[in-house]
Amino acid sequence: MIWWLRQRGAFGLLPGVLLAFAMGIGLTSGVSVVFPSFLGHYAMMTELSTFVAVLPGIAVIACLERRMPSVERSAVRRLDARDTVLVAGFALLVTAVAAGLSLVGSDAMLVAARNNLLFCGLALAAWPSLGHRATLVPVFWMIQSMFLGGRDRDDPYPWVIVTEAAHVTHATVGASAVFLAGLLSLVCFAPRTDR
Repeated sequence: MIWWLRQRGAFGLLPGVLLAFAMGIGLTSGVSVVFPSFLGHYAMMTELSTFVAVLPGIAVIACLERRMPSVERSAVRRLDARDTVLVAGFALLVTAVAAGLSLVGSDAMLVAARNNLLFCGLALAAWPSLGHRATLVPVFWMIQSMFLGGRDRDDPYPWVIVTEAAHVTHATVGASAVFLAGLLSLVCFAPRTDR
């Protein structure tokens, strides 16, 4: 068990990313940037913490990519199930930390918590088919959501989710659904270790 946690980065990689995420959203809380709109009618205000929210999604893919199939074939326990629990638990822990920080900070922390779920879900859904390149999926989603603009001032397209305000219900439901779909994809399509 200890060698598996060490191999996956549970003692170094994941705590470091959690600390970087918490410090990043703390330092960028309430700072907004405006990017030009290439296709939409209006440019959208985007919280700077959105860029920091990509880090946990990249970390879960890095964690999954640290597998050693030749060694893990001889494992007695199902390591793929443990991998799923590890990355899901980490994504939920990061979301809980951001939501907890929102009690003392601004609504930008809630936006970062929601976007973390979205980005982790996108990365996990893409990992069985794209491997390490799955880290690009949340990055592309973030970029397109910023540059597509919105329908009206402070009204992004509903499917964008990333630039929505913290109190928008459909964005929270959508991010949660994407996260659950990513977990389902990981459970159903990820390569399994032999028992």
